[in-house]
Amino acid sequence: MEIKDRTIALLIDSDNVSSDYFSIILDELSQYGKVTYRRLYGDFTNHKANGWKPALLEHSIEQIQQIAFTSGKNATDSKMIIDAMDILYKDKVDCFCLATSDSDFTNLAMRFRNDNLVVIGAGEQKTPLSFRRACDIFIPIEELLKANAKQPASNAKKKQTENKKTTASAPIKKIEPLITAAKQIIDDGADSDGWMHFSAFMNEIRRKENDFNPKLYGFQNSRPIQFFKSIKQNGKYVFQVEKNDRSDKIKIID
Repeated sequence: MEIKDRTIALLIDSDNVSSDYFSIILDELSQYGKVTYRRLYGDFTNHKANGWKPALLEHSIEQIQQIAFTSGKNATDSKMIIDAMDILYKDKVDCFCLATSDSDFTNLAMRFRNDNLVVIGAGEQKTPLSFRRACDIFIPIEELLKANAKQPASNAKKKQTENKKTTASAPIKKIEPLITAAKQIIDDGADSDGWMHFSAFMNEIRRKENDFNPKLYGFQNSRPIQFFKSIKQNGKYVFQVEKNDRSDKIKIID
């Protein structure tokens, strides 16, 4: 299943996600499709939610107020889940992004996947493994915020484009295990000529590591094609990626 050109509903749990992460989430979602729903849930009478006010105006986010009727009960989660199901039955999206670090949304993610919808999670390091694994893709917002902070200042001011040379910064993850896994995927899935469809390749990468993101490996450009074209080992490029029979394909450079 190729995850692009999707119609995305972005639902944000303000109790568990800070406004500091919103631009990261929106930037990551831009490579998968168009975000049609932008909803933020929480009790905005609580001072903890005040940090979201500038983002609400700048990015046209719909604010969904939910007051906790009973002490100790998370009314925000309940409202967010009810709204998510309403959107599902309207049948106007084919992808949900649940921005939360709360395991309470695990069953909701599984429900969406049972209906063959793409589920993208976005959360901090504390996000339970159960929720991470219930998602097709997981956006590690805390790690990406750190990765962005490590980008050279001169490059941060430049507009990123697909053709711009990828710039390295301090990596959060080691790249060697990824290279090994990528080679094995191509060995197992390539045609007789050594080429593998890039979309199928990425599906396998995300099955093994659904929080995959080039920025975690020290690359500024988060687009996978540019990333895998740029990987070097012992001073030599490892993979070749190009248009082949009108689709992107990847092979190991001998």
